[in-house]
Amino acid sequence: MSEKDIFIDYLARVEGETAIKINIKGNKPQELKLNIFEPPRFFEGFLVGRKYYEVPDIVSRICGICPVSHMTTALRAIEKAMGINPSQQTRILRRLMALSQMVSSHLIHLYMLAMPDYHGYSGAQEMLPEFAEELSRLMRMKKVMNDLTAAIGGRASHPVSAVVNGFTDLPSSQELERRQRDLEKIETDAVKTVRMVSEFSIPDFCRKTEYVALKAANRYAMIEGNIVSSAGLEIPEQDYDKYFEEQEVSYSMAKRARVKDRNSLMVGALARLNLKFDQLPPSVKKLAKEVGFKLPDYNPFHNNLAQSLEIFYGIQECRQILENLKLSLENNNYRVRAGEGAAFSEAPRGLLYHRYTINARGVIEKANIVTPTVHNFANIEEDLHHLVIQNSDLPTAKIALLCEMLVRAYDPCFSCSVH
Repeated sequence: MSEKDIFIDYLARVEGETAIKINIKGNKPQELKLNIFEPPRFFEGFLVGRKYYEVPDIVSRICGICPVSHMTTALRAIEKAMGINPSQQTRILRRLMALSQMVSSHLIHLYMLAMPDYHGYSGAQEMLPEFAEELSRLMRMKKVMNDLTAAIGGRASHPVSAVVNGFTDLPSSQELERRQRDLEKIETDAVKTVRMVSEFSIPDFCRKTEYVALKAANRYAMIEGNIVSSAGLEIPEQDYDKYFEEQEVSYSMAKRARVKDRNSLMVGALARLNLKFDQLPPSVKKLAKEVGFKLPDYNPFHNNLAQSLEIFYGIQECRQILENLKLSLENNNYRVRAGEGAAFSEAPRGLLYHRYTINARGVIEKANIVTPTVHNFANIEEDLHHLVIQNSDLPTAKIALLCEMLVRAYDPCFSCSVH
């Protein structure tokens, strides 16, 4: 019986530190481990004892790519714990920030992290000058989205103006008009991005899994909604702990989350499109049809294409919000009280969960955070297992590359996973 060993001691072009170890005998993996060896960061531990208003700023430092997601999810969990109902204006501004961050994150992943895989390069820098036009497009789009995040949040990374029950500062109408004009200029770039990603030579690999996402009745949910799945789950966000569980594994610093008594699950752009494609505007559906995106889609490599479609959607949605946005100063007074609150958001990489217990003095007594990569961890390993079986006759180096490409297609954030 033939035997192959695959050991990738440091997976490149992902956020954080991880390794892949696979032993193959015959055509089956005998051992398969996604070893997330990023050192633990203990955010849940050192939040205990802090004042509630410190939490959003602290948790935004979990990640430099999706600080808005951690901040807004924490804000909502704290508000639910203390019985605060933020205004419609606050919710709209948070959605605008979340969309701008989603587009920005997807852009970096597709152009800098995933794209080299499909053109035989080890990194984006090596793609110059052949792909100068594509990388210029990336920089142009990224700047527009960063500027929009900064206009709402005070700065592009780790925003400072979003607080419990509101914002400390609001952008001027002139600033919003500038951001709207900038968005108009990059819509064509967004279409080109979708077409570019659709031309990637995607491996022929499918594995049916349970997709999980937030869903609301009236819009493509990003911050508010129920938790739904392709296997029939539909629960309010506060019931997450009743239906989901986290498990420790001996070889990884990150936990693995799954629905209780079920197999692994997938969150992220592909899960969102599988579950709520019907809520996207006609322009996005039309473009998806033109590039051959069909549902249901069980190929995890197509998470890249799903992200590109969300880029196009996010830019259009941001424009629409800005067209109708009229801001006014609001009174954001509230009363501090004891309570427990849980909230979800759709971070770029999928479902992000925050839960806090707060005492009457406004001090955090308990904190729990479950990130998208923790939700995806078990599913990545399951996909790797089946991918190896399907391609076991290939040379070891080619199997290793396919495994790397698969993990990168999930756009994991291993730094977030060991929060």
